[in-house]
Amino acid sequence: MGFKLKTDGLSPGLGNDFRNDLVDNFSEIEKEINSLDSIDTDDQVTKEELDKKLDELKNDFIKENEALKERINRILLGIDVESIEIVVNSILKEKGVID
Repeated sequence: MGFKLKTDGLSPGLGNDFRNDLVDNFSEIEKEINSLDSIDTDDQVTKEELDKKLDELKNDFIKENEALKERINRILLGIDVESIEIVVNSILKEKGVID
């Protein structure tokens, strides 16, 4: 679907430079409008696709948040093996027992 703007039919009554500028502007606008037809629709995303992706991200965030809460609770209870190892190694390095 192409558009053809009336660019050459403008009156030179306002001056040739002004007319030529208008013709050039309309020509550029015409090119841009016609280039819109060639936009790849594969790059466009529907609202439903965006909503689905947002829901997936929200669910991932909720899962990660729950996992973080569980880890914080294990740390507070002193039963998180990973954090205990980090603290013990830090203390042993500080005391010079290990390098």
